[in-house]
Amino acid sequence: MGSAFSTSSSYLQYKNDFELVIRSTKDLEHLLETGFGAPSGKNIGLHDKITAAQNSHGLSQDTVKKLRYLVTIRNKLVHDHDFNALPDRVHFAKSYDSVEKELKGKLKGPSSSSCVIS
Repeated sequence: MGSAFSTSSSYLQYKNDFELVIRSTKDLEHLLETGFGAPSGKNIGLHDKITAAQNSHGLSQDTVKKLRYLVTIRNKLVHDHDFNALPDRVHFAKSYDSVEKELKGKLKGPSSSSCVIS
């Protein structure tokens, strides 16, 4: 983890669905906490962090939907005894890539090509 976040293409290197899901959602959680000021702590879930980022940074409905999909898959993989594989690895990775791109774009803010010196 840290300040450099991976892209979905690098996540597809993991052959194990558990590793793919856990690593990607850990990076999302870190990004939400450090970049968007989402609350942290043992009693704060990823869905709560998504809601906080949505309220404070105006995330699009599409991004929120994809974030919630990723987190729901993570929760099922971790907590549902009978759910042991991703139904569609490529879809999961593409959803992650799309969300990561929008979140990083929000952190950069609007670009401006003009320079103002006062």
